[in-house]
Amino acid sequence: MNKNNELSVAESIIAMASGRLSSEELVLDCLKQIESRDSDVEAWTEVNKQWAIDQAKACDQAKHRKSPLHGVPVAIKDLIDTADLTTTYGSNIYKDHTPNADAVCVNILKKAGAVILGKTVSTEFAYYSPGPTKNPRNLDHTPGGSSSGSAAAVADYHVPFALGTQTVGSMIRPGSFNGIVAMKPSFGTIPYAGTKSLSPSLDTIGTFSRTIGDQRILLTTLAPHLHISDAKKNPTIAICKTPFWSEATPEMQTAFADYADKIRQAGYQTEEYELGPDFYDLASAQFDIMASEASRCLAHEASHAKNQMSDHILSLVTHGQQVTPEREVECRHLLARCQYKLQQLFLQYDYFVTPATPGEAPKGVHATGDPVFNRIWTYLGNPCLTYPIALGENNLPMGIQIIAPMYADHSLIDFSDKLQSKTL
Repeated sequence: MNKNNELSVAESIIAMASGRLSSEELVLDCLKQIESRDSDVEAWTEVNKQWAIDQAKACDQAKHRKSPLHGVPVAIKDLIDTADLTTTYGSNIYKDHTPNADAVCVNILKKAGAVILGKTVSTEFAYYSPGPTKNPRNLDHTPGGSSSGSAAAVADYHVPFALGTQTVGSMIRPGSFNGIVAMKPSFGTIPYAGTKSLSPSLDTIGTFSRTIGDQRILLTTLAPHLHISDAKKNPTIAICKTPFWSEATPEMQTAFADYADKIRQAGYQTEEYELGPDFYDLASAQFDIMASEASRCLAHEASHAKNQMSDHILSLVTHGQQVTPEREVECRHLLARCQYKLQQLFLQYDYFVTPATPGEAPKGVHATGDPVFNRIWTYLGNPCLTYPIALGENNLPMGIQIIAPMYADHSLIDFSDKLQSKTL
């Protein structure tokens, strides 16, 4: 059986650059996997097969490769504008909406020669109301959200990589639940223009892949301006349970403790570190800022199409309307204090290691899981990366979350890659 669709981004690049594989062959195998599996997984809102094949043929016929991603297929979260495909933002309000232009990140991928395979399911406006997507590792369990379809598509070998977004935990959580690599870059690293916003001071575009090494290629392509820095040779690692440790399941607590031991046994210098009460308060502050900004971003929809919005999103908008200017200032002052404290902590520690989620993906697809271990890091803006470290009682993956200083995204990838190779 042909397994080209199971190739990583790097493996696909090498195979095509050497002439052993064409983009058309790779795309056709991805489309076969989608045809075989997506009636169960339901990761996609739209796949334009002929357009994808035409893009691939054009890549194969090109005299020169445009970039390393030339000919590599990608899935785009249905929150991100595409001029060639419907973009619904996960809402019935926009079920027939086709944007006039691509989002900046899509335009970057097109110029790099990547093949746009289609759009993947997002929760409604990237909030909590789930779409139909199921976890490909167990269809009775959630894939997480809001980047549900993108994570499931990569995990189920429909595509080598996909774009998602994170406002609370929408990259790291589904990455962990589906047992793949997910990276939320430093805030603002990948251009957000052309992507539907829920909370402009939080919304961040990220990437899913099946290997950590692939993230180097993706970040270099999508954010070529970002300084490339290698991980330190002898880093000091803060093992941080976070103030929300009680929310972790017993199996996650055990898996996290076991993995911390593996990090020490691999020769890394580690210290246990507990974040102070200010960081605990960040969680409620993040929610209030997100709600306040969402009430403004979705004001038009709430005024003109309220009956087509879920109770989840309407509740968020209502809460946001009640956040006073004084409370918003208080939340932003708290953020500034915690950002300064974290910056000082990164003079002592090179990376923080925390759980990615409370545990494995919960059963049922009526909800997308708790982002409690992601919320404060998204608010702080730091780059975060997850990869799987253990299996839970239902044989579903659980991930670690690694956090680096602002704009040390390449260092985070380098360190995570080395750490994974030494501990798993």
